[in-house]
Formats: sequence, structure tokens, C-alpha cells
Amino acid sequence: MALHNALTVDVEDWYQTSDFKIDPSEWHTYEDRVVNNTMNLLELFDRYQVKGTFFTLGCVAEKHPGLIREIVKEGHEIASHGGWHRLVTGMTRDQFREDVRSSKRLLEDISGQQVVFFRAPSWSIAPECYDVLRILEEEGYLCDSSLQPFQTPLSGVTGAPHTPFYPVLGGKKLELLEFPSCVLKTSGITVPFSGGLYLRTLPYAMIRWALNKVNTTRPGMIYVHPWEIDTTQPRIKSSLFARLTHYHNLGSTMPKLEKLLQEFSFKPLSEIIEEKSYAGVALTTA
Repeated sequence: MALHNALTVDVEDWYQTSDFKIDPSEWHTYEDRVVNNTMNLLELFDRYQVKGTFFTLGCVAEKHPGLIREIVKEGHEIASHGGWHRLVTGMTRDQFREDVRSSKRLLEDISGQQVVFFRAPSWSIAPECYDVLRILEEEGYLCDSSLQPFQTPLSGVTGAPHTPFYPVLGGKKLELLEFPSCVLKTSGITVPFSGGLYLRTLPYAMIRWALNKVNTTRPGMIYVHPWEIDTTQPRIKSSLFARLTHYHNLGSTMPKLEKLLQEFSFKPLSEIIEEKSYAGVALTTA
């Protein structure tokens, strides 16, 4: 029987990403598009009768509480993406604790759900801040999805575990499951394919092949941002790298996502992690 895969959405607006590094004090000057884009994703998911996990910024939830209630009404799961899309590597431990605590409380108050899943903005939990995983456990989170098992100019950890595991820090196994971004390990090569620029850039045939290979041994996970389906979003002046990572091939996101929903089985992250047991893996801090 085919394995199920986790369907996840990082709910943030186009100007809130790490691509442009726009200070939150300036966000009010940019056009909000997150509600319409997220509603379009909800419509797609409803068409295929699939449910997912929505990692949502606290600032988006505070500004658009009706959107959060609509996500819940459609049967999806609310999770935290932090408060203001700040990289974990740029926060003190006290700042991180307050961020995950306040975003959890806010999302729970609006959604009426218990919020126990967290994803760091831009996959920004790295060896020098692995100890924040203890903070997540202490603040009542049950699962983190913040490790990217390959290096990029922004984040990621070369050689990090690529399958779900319970982190062991200082000899103590946490009661917090880590569900890394989904990659294919083949012939000693790590192949990212499951979301973001990789999903938009790679041919669909390769994405399908990679997810099928992953599903021979374990559940996979897809992630998408609402702004990635928005081909008419504003274009702003930025570096060539930022323009590439943010704007490249936006028109491919929705067709590829729809094909994935047609060919694979998806569930919220909570239902995926209930289907298997996972081992502990020691993490070495920097």
C-alpha cells in the first residue's frame, strides 16, 4: 500500500520572506496578498479532499484572524511559523522563547486548536542553536520541522539526519520529534525537491520520481508558500539571487502541486507521525 505524505503550507506574505530582508517596521507599506493566495490553496485542497498543516506567522494571524478560522473550518491543522519570520540564528534564547510562546498562544486563541507543531522561518535551526529544541519541548511543542539536511546560502545543515527522529542533546532524548525537510538520498547525493525553489525549478517528472523513491521507505513531505502561486505579485528591486529564489517559475507551482495531489496521498503532519515509530539521534552542537 502506498505511503501517505505530509502536506504543509508556510503561511506568510510575499514581502515577509527572507529573500528581501525587509524590516517588519516597513511591512505596512506593502500590498497584502496572503489571504487571497491562501484561499486559492484551500480551494485546491478542497477539490482533492486533502488536509494539511498550515505553519502560520503570528503577525499574519493577528492581522487576518478570519483567514485562520477559514483554514480551521476547512479541516486543516494550524501550526506555528514564529511571530515575525525572524531567523532563529539571529535571535537570543530569550527572544526565541518569547517568539514561540506568544505565537503559540495567539494561534491557539484564534484557531481554537492546540498548536504543537513548529517550523522555523527559512529552516533556520542550525548546530549553533540546537539547544532551542529544548525550548520548544518546554513550551509544549510535540514536533519541529526546521532542519534542512543540506546547506544553502541562507540555512541548512550538511549531513543532518534526513528522516524523522527524536533529537538527543547532551545524552538526553527529547520528547520532541524532528521532521526534516524531505530530500532524496541517492548514490551519496542529497537531492532537494519537495518545496520552494526546488519544486518550482525541477521538472515534474523528476519530482514524482523522487517522491516515489522516498515512499519506498518512509513518508515524504511537501511544502509550499501562498506567494509561490501568485504570478502577479509585485516585483521589487533586489539582488539577482533574491529575484531568482523568489520569483523564478512561479507559474509552475500550482500545476505541479495539483499533479502531486492527483498522484500521491497526503495528510496533515499529525496523522503522518502517528503512523510510524522513530528512533533517537544524537545531535552535535557547534
